[in-house]
Amino acid sequence: MGNAKDILAEIARLGRLSEYRRNDFSASAPCRWQPHTIENPETGLPFTDSSAWQFICNLLEECPEKFIETKLIKPEGQIGYVIVVKLKPSNVMVYIKVQLANGRARGRSFHISTKGVADV
Repeated sequence: MGNAKDILAEIARLGRLSEYRRNDFSASAPCRWQPHTIENPETGLPFTDSSAWQFICNLLEECPEKFIETKLIKPEGQIGYVIVVKLKPSNVMVYIKVQLANGRARGRSFHISTKGVADV
C-alpha cells in the first residue's frame, strides 16, 4: 500500500467492517471521537459509531481527493487523513481524521469543528 488514494480506499473498505475499525483512545494514539454529539442530518438523531463510520466511508469513496494528508504527532511520524465537512442543512462543521494502522481503519477524530470547510 503506497499512494494516498489506495490507502484511503483501504480505510473505506475496512471501515465498513466493524471488526476492522477502531476509534478507541490510547495514550500513544489519542482520539477525539464524539459522533454522539452531532445530529445526523439523514435521521435527525445523533450519529452512532456505526453511522459515523458509514458517513466517513461514503466520503472516502465519493471524494477521496478532499482528504488532506497530515503527519500525526502521536504516534510520531505516522500519516493520517483529515477533512472538515459542512453538514447540510444544519451547517454544522465536522472535523474528521482517519488513519490506516496495523491493518485496521482507525478513527482519530469525529467532532464539531470551527476549522475550514470542504464543500462536500
